[in-house]
Amino acid sequence: MIGALLGLLTAVVTAGYLLCFKAAPADRTAITFAIILWAAIFNSGVVVIRIRTTPRPNRSWYISALFLAVMTVAGNISLGVALDQLGPGVASTMMQLQIFFIAIGAWIFLRERVSVPLALGALLAVGGFVSFALPSSSSASLPGIGLLCGAITALTFSGMMIWTRAVIRDLDPISLNAGRLWVGVIAMSFWPGLLAKVVAMPVDAWLLSIAAAALGPFVGRLCVMYSLRFISAAETKLWGMLSPIFAFLFVFLLYGQVPSTREIVGGALIVSGVLLPTLFALRGLRRSRLSSEIAS
Repeated sequence: MIGALLGLLTAVVTAGYLLCFKAAPADRTAITFAIILWAAIFNSGVVVIRIRTTPRPNRSWYISALFLAVMTVAGNISLGVALDQLGPGVASTMMQLQIFFIAIGAWIFLRERVSVPLALGALLAVGGFVSFALPSSSSASLPGIGLLCGAITALTFSGMMIWTRAVIRDLDPISLNAGRLWVGVIAMSFWPGLLAKVVAMPVDAWLLSIAAAALGPFVGRLCVMYSLRFISAAETKLWGMLSPIFAFLFVFLLYGQVPSTREIVGGALIVSGVLLPTLFALRGLRRSRLSSEIAS
């Protein structure tokens, strides 16, 4: 029960993170810098609290922090463009494509098998992507640059998960999370003219960036980590897939914006494609648990 509630909370705060990111009235790159900065501060607070149990960084830690920082910066900048072009609901739905990029990357780099349900789910997700992209007489097609940036966001975030999966047994996840964020902050500080844009951000943009950082990279990440203590990774991911529904709901409640038929159909195909392999994985997990209980 606790794990499910944490998984549900992950979906809610992720949707809130996207809305805050979208609503912040400032340059997308400047907002990205502010969000990463505040997330680094929040995560560093956790590291300080548990400093006595935090292992010292090693060579693998530094390499991982650098790679994850590059993916973090690229993914969040792409996400900012996708939010402007597509809106929180569609952008959140596009982010669910991560499961397929993760599966392909795990097959190539980690030698993990790609299941038939995952392949079928990928076809459904591609159908949803096509529904977003093709022109229609009932509504204008979604901007190609927005769809491309949404796909880049899913790809970079997937790269982070694949890399993390490969090294996390040997590294402390909380300190690594703080490290990759600070490396991202330092790297973005050298972006020409960026710091001037950050300093010029209005107060409401700073407040929204703080809220986005607290909801997404901080609370959302901690919810995922602690949810895994009570339920499986597949179950945690299943609850997190509800974030597009909450994103569309929040947009409707705040702005009265009703999703178009294209967005509903495309979103339903993508989410269905993601749910299909996840539900099969859960079914197999429950069978293995039952077999273990019978055997014992």
